[in-house]
Amino acid sequence: MKKSLMKIPFLMMSLLLIASCGETKNSVSSSSVQENSSSKGDDGFSFVHPDQSSEASSSSSSTSHELVAYELAVITENRTIENPYLVEAEDCDTSNCTLQAGCSDFFEQPEAKYPTSGGECLACIDAPSLIAFKINVKGTCDLTFYTVSAKYESNYSLDSNVQYYLDENTPFVTDFASFGGTDTNQWYNWKEVELGTNTGVTAGMHQFNIKVNGQFCNTDCFKIVVSNFVAAEAA
Repeated sequence: MKKSLMKIPFLMMSLLLIASCGETKNSVSSSSVQENSSSKGDDGFSFVHPDQSSEASSSSSSTSHELVAYELAVITENRTIENPYLVEAEDCDTSNCTLQAGCSDFFEQPEAKYPTSGGECLACIDAPSLIAFKINVKGTCDLTFYTVSAKYESNYSLDSNVQYYLDENTPFVTDFASFGGTDTNQWYNWKEVELGTNTGVTAGMHQFNIKVNGQFCNTDCFKIVVSNFVAAEAA
């Protein structure tokens, strides 16, 4: 009997190790998302958004942007829109996202007739949510960001529902409201939208943030155009 009891802790440890080895970055259950949302502040996040008051920002700066965002681009040269740095939306950090009711996860694989960069897109994200990725800039430069997104509703206003911004900068204003589907492609009618430009970006790690305040558009990828690049060692 004594030997059997001694085996129980060892068995429990084995089960815990097995359970911890099957995680994948692109797999989020609705239960885990709800737990993440409820454990944050009143707005569902543990970060301070730049359009909040300076008093709130100063009192909460220690919890700003506590995401484990992935480094998805290393900026080393000038790039045009014809050959941009490409960031797959499905590779972004979605740990602070809320799942829409009736959806199983944030990741969709549209049929081949609706091609996506990387074969997958982000979808089913509800407010409040924060999506993020990091870029490693190896010099000073100007960065222009684009999103490749789609929305069924033709009168959907991007600015009213989603905010995009680098680090703690002011969110971009796009005035873009020209989505909508076609007779044969209602959900993945991709539009390339210029979000805005940050000038004089310094060398180092930077975080690009996507804050969902309303409905989120299906998002395939992000494109980064680089101009006026000066390598750090030559700066």
